Amino acid sequence: MAQNNGPAPILLNLKLTSANAIIEPPSPVAAVVKPTETIQVATIRSEVTGKGYRVARSYQFSIGDPNAVHDPSALYRLPFKDGQAVTIGQVWGGKIITHTTPASRYAVDFVVPIGTPLVAARKGRVVDVDQNFTDGGTDPLLKANHVMILHEDGTLGLYSHLAANRIAVSFGQWVDAGTLIGYSGNTGYSSGPHLHFAVLTNTSTTNGAARYLSHTVKFINFVPAHEIELIQGAKWLVNDPGHVNP
Repeated sequence: MAQNNGPAPILLNLKLTSANAIIEPPSPVAAVVKPTETIQVATIRSEVTGKGYRVARSYQFSIGDPNAVHDPSALYRLPFKDGQAVTIGQVWGGKIITHTTPASRYAVDFVVPIGTPLVAARKGRVVDVDQNFTDGGTDPLLKANHVMILHEDGTLGLYSHLAANRIAVSFGQWVDAGTLIGYSGNTGYSSGPHLHFAVLTNTSTTNGAARYLSHTVKFINFVPAHEIELIQGAKWLVNDPGHVNP
């Protein structure tokens, strides 16, 4: 049995090795366990009635339903308070330095000072929070503080490199676009202060592990709101009606 007490669907990959047992379905077993759900994922029985057997297990799990499909018409606000000045760093279509994995290929780096307030770009539910890392630099093994928000289409909004111990939301909390979620930092694998933002879906790989894929998103800015083009090096003022497009 698999039980999920959390607020997001979980992708479970379960490996069972046995002696004198029959496992159905055959190992490895992949299953999506919805929030607050308990499901049966496998059945184990002895090969010979009345004789003993042994079973060893190992498992991995990750957040997100692999059946989720990103809504290409979804609109995202810039993840900062109105009036905040931001510069576009790495972005698809520009010079890519570190965004070379499926999970980062369509991410956006917003260059802002440490301590800049960050807000949700799209409404959803907070499904992962990490705020205890303090170090940042060019070592790829460094871990970044982050917030992950589950959207209504099943995608996950990732806000990374946040300041330590300054997360403003809690696990399981519902948020609207514009809700304060934390403050920018320089934690993890980072060459300078910025917010790394990505919209992700979870997909299962052939070896039973899980990986995330990033998606292009549409950002809106200004009053009245309209879609903006993300150009590397461009500077924006968030929702400032007097600002002229760069």
